[in-house]
Amino acid sequence: MPVLRVTQGLMVMRTLNNLNAQTRRLLELQQQLSTGQKVNTPSDDPLAARRAVNLRTAITKSEQYLDNITAADPQLIETVTALQTVVSSIQRVQELTIQGANGTYSQEQLDNIAAEIDALLEGALSQGNHQTNGKYIFGGTRTLAEPFEATRDGQGRITAVTYQGNDENVRIAVADNALVTVNETGGRAFQSTQDLFQVFIDIRDNLEAGDQESLQDRLAELDELQDQVLMAEARVGATQNRLERLTTNIEDQIQQLRETLSDNIDADYAETVINLDAQTNAFQAALNAAARVIQPSLLNFLG
Repeated sequence: MPVLRVTQGLMVMRTLNNLNAQTRRLLELQQQLSTGQKVNTPSDDPLAARRAVNLRTAITKSEQYLDNITAADPQLIETVTALQTVVSSIQRVQELTIQGANGTYSQEQLDNIAAEIDALLEGALSQGNHQTNGKYIFGGTRTLAEPFEATRDGQGRITAVTYQGNDENVRIAVADNALVTVNETGGRAFQSTQDLFQVFIDIRDNLEAGDQESLQDRLAELDELQDQVLMAEARVGATQNRLERLTTNIEDQIQQLRETLSDNIDADYAETVINLDAQTNAFQAALNAAARVIQPSLLNFLG
């Protein structure tokens, strides 16, 4: 059986190696305490480091989905507000049309009603061309130009309104492979079953012509028109509700991911302090032992 010959050089080498190992461990604990993390480099714990990369990627994606929803909120809010304003205008036109159709008004009174409806028509056009953050909300994906273009007579009154936008949906990503439509196109909201602008124009013109019989027919058109705009408002409201629920879910998911990330890489402060104190004591003991092993002798000086 071979016998290991223990020399002074071997003892010195092993003592120094031990001191280096103790020093590295001491530095690791000091770094954990200063950074608050037990995994500061991939070599500290390769598996934990890989999990941390995956978790950070998932958090970043979830935060982007949350940002997408937040960015869409103003457009949805203002779309609902614009549609509610239009519904109020339709209801006022209904009241005025009933007044004009009852056969008791003079032509001058009918002309005054027509003037008010003309003002409501201008207001509806303004709502149809509403902008949010510099973009037209009812133009589909054509957001940089007015979606509704008015044709006017010599007196500047609207005689027709043409939709210049498109019927494309604006979608945002809210999860992997999940998109949500966040716009309501002007063609669908204002000119699908009934053309809002043309109905208003016809009522105005009927009033000015004293055509009370035609006004009776317009009331059914107004009912359909109101249902049409209310349906558009309901679609936007449903989208708002869905995004609100998604926001809560994503925020909860981000919180869970952050907690998992913390469990993987964050250091336990109390435990780290205890370990650091123990390692400091161990290092001091190793130094004391090394001082006895590596003592210069007379032979060292003579050599």
